[in-house]
Amino acid sequence: METVGADAVVPPPPARLRLWRARPRARVRIGSGVRLGRGVVLRAERGARLVLGDGVAIGDGARLEAAGGELVVGDGSALGARCVLAGAVTVGRECVIGDWARAEGGARLDDRARLAAHAVALAGARVGRGAVVGSYAVVDAELPPGAIVGLPAAAAKPAGAPGDPGDQTRANTNTDPGDQTRAPRSSA
Repeated sequence: METVGADAVVPPPPARLRLWRARPRARVRIGSGVRLGRGVVLRAERGARLVLGDGVAIGDGARLEAAGGELVVGDGSALGARCVLAGAVTVGRECVIGDWARAEGGARLDDRARLAAHAVALAGARVGRGAVVGSYAVVDAELPPGAIVGLPAAAAKPAGAPGDPGDQTRANTNTDPGDQTRAPRSSA
C-alpha cells in the first residue's frame, strides 16, 4: 500500500489482489428443509459423495464423513447429537440414529430402521426395514426386517417367553407359604 497524503491510501494494482471465491462442492448435496445443529461436520473425501435427503434433521456435533463411496441419508431421517456416520454408509428414509451412535464402512440401514443411543453398526452390517438396535449394541451382520436386538446384538426373545424378566413362573421363586426359612418370632 502506498500513501499519497496524510489520509489518502492507494490500493495495490488489481493484479496483486488474490480473490477468494466460494465454489459449490459437488461432493456434498443437501436436500430441501434440512436442519443442522451446531458444530455439525459434513465432509466428503475426493471421489466420495455425501447426500442428505429432504427434511433430514441432524443434531449438534454430529459428524458425517463420506469416504470410499457414497454416504446417503434418506428423506425424513433424524440423526442424534454427536452421532458419527463414516465411510459409504446408507441410511434409508425415516430412520432414527440416536445420540452418540455410530455407523461405519458399508453399513446399511433400511427404511424406518432405528439405531439407539451409543449403538454401533460396523462395516457389512445391514439393519432391515423397521428393525431396532438397542443402546450399546454392536451389529456386524444382517438383521431381518422388524428384528429387535439388544446387548449383545442377538435376537431378543418375544415377550412372555421363559426367562423373560416379566415372566412370573421362574423356577427359583419360592412362593410356598408353608416354607419358612427363619425361625418364627416368639411373643413375650
